[in-house]
Amino acid sequence: MTRVQFRKVFKAGNSYAVSIPSDWVREMNLEDQPVELIRNEKGEIIVKPLREASRDITPNFVQAVDRFVAEYADVLRRLADR
Repeated sequence: MTRVQFRKVFKAGNSYAVSIPSDWVREMNLEDQPVELIRNEKGEIIVKPLREASRDITPNFVQAVDRFVAEYADVLRRLADR
């Protein structure tokens, strides 16, 4: 089920922040836990719980995978269709 809430971005020190509803934090067990912030090509910001495996993935690795997928998109599509 998708739930939507509207929040305001606010200044927090030298950064900016958005609060997460406390019931969402409890439901997703996010209290004092690291999260991933993803800015995608559609201009969206996605906040996801950081899984253990994700902690070892560096931004350079993500960029390399993105370049690979962009370069070989046609081949990957054909392989997926087999």
